[in-house]
Amino acid sequence: MLKIQKNHNGLVSKKDSEYQIGVFAYTDNDMVMLVTSRSGDSWILPKGNRAKKRSDRVQVKREAFEEAGLQGTLDRRRFDFKSSGNSKKLRIYSMRIRKLHINFPEKKERKRILVPFDQAEKIVKKEYLEVVRELRKRVS
Repeated sequence: MLKIQKNHNGLVSKKDSEYQIGVFAYTDNDMVMLVTSRSGDSWILPKGNRAKKRSDRVQVKREAFEEAGLQGTLDRRRFDFKSSGNSKKLRIYSMRIRKLHINFPEKKERKRILVPFDQAEKIVKKEYLEVVRELRKRVS
């Protein structure tokens, strides 16, 4: 289920500790960046846990760089999803990719691919399918 939220820069509170934050990183020509999960068996969006001393917007940019070598511009809104396969909720920020770094902290732990939206819908882990479909509509 999708909930659109106004952007807020609040720090983690006990109430929101069940959220993970992630990024729907896309290009001007309708492609999205996916990374492998830590186990390497599925394609997911770059995401991670919230940080107590960082805003969600700062933390999600950090996750995008660490997991996929991405730099970009975050859109103003965030999107909250309740995942069917995960106990945590997902708070996703969309980001237009400006730069892809060759070297990034988790390069040896993950693979990354930049694929058209249609292909992403076919290969993404099931719990991310709704996220990809919905955000595709909002950034295209």
